[in-house]
Amino acid sequence: MTLSSFRTLGVRMLALAGVAVLLTSAAIVAACGGDDDDAPAGSGDGGTTAAGYAAPELLAETDWLATQLDNPALVIVDIRKKEAYDAGHIPGAVWYDQAALKDPDEKLYVIRESLFAEKVGALGIDGTKEVVIYDDGTGLWATRLWWVLDYYGHPKARVVNGGWAKWEKEGRPATKDVPSPKPATFVAKPNPDVLCALDYVAEKATNPNPNVVVLDVRSQAEYTGADVRAARGGHVPNAVNLDWQTSLTDSDPKVWKSAEELRKQFAKAGITEETEVITYCQTGVRAAHTFFTLRLVGLGKGNRVYDGSWAEWGNSKDTPVQQ
Repeated sequence: MTLSSFRTLGVRMLALAGVAVLLTSAAIVAACGGDDDDAPAGSGDGGTTAAGYAAPELLAETDWLATQLDNPALVIVDIRKKEAYDAGHIPGAVWYDQAALKDPDEKLYVIRESLFAEKVGALGIDGTKEVVIYDDGTGLWATRLWWVLDYYGHPKARVVNGGWAKWEKEGRPATKDVPSPKPATFVAKPNPDVLCALDYVAEKATNPNPNVVVLDVRSQAEYTGADVRAARGGHVPNAVNLDWQTSLTDSDPKVWKSAEELRKQFAKAGITEETEVITYCQTGVRAAHTFFTLRLVGLGKGNRVYDGSWAEWGNSKDTPVQQ
């Protein structure tokens, strides 16, 4: 064998050895389940990274949730009507009353701190739990509960993309069994930076700033005053209208649009990453949905929900109204 042939053979043997090492390493990784086995319970992106969202951890896909039903680190919350929950729900899900998102004594505003802590604590929610919330399908009520949790300082919460409608359509398991969660202590830590009052909105609305968008997420008919749901119809001066439902797909079951589509529609409303956005609707529920969507795609800076919304503004005698 010549020296040249020996060298060629040596190179081939080294290459084959390298391939063998790579294949062996891959087999070991596959057998061990990869790095995901070391991830904390309840962690991960919920299966939504493909959509290109800035904060995919805010959404939970149904296929991901189906693998987490026995995860003790999760509390699954059904926020549909009680009769819907009783007729069948996701296994292990507890029920939360939509009415308990507002305060029973100050009905225009978010439920008070002590009462909310009591209600969610009774469901087994404390600072260590990750909360996964679903409603009928649009995310309307689920995002309102998500926002209340966020306001009270609980960052580990997701909304099921497509909700019950998607879960049911996919033929996933359901039950009528009602769980008995172990009560927990929920420590509420209000964050005033994610909501605002009437006077704050009035100051921003009457002193227009290109870096601030007051976003009316009601229907166009409500915005123009054709559909009146308070003493007066119309909208907050200089507010921009973008119906909350435009963030969802037209097809059923409805899910959030892609990040690209969402960013385009918000850009038309003058919203960028540096814009402060104040969302409002009739009672703060639809406003919370859009607040959630903005965080999902990473738009806005210092965004707030005007919790009193049109139920307060439209019924106040001293607030200006445009039509």
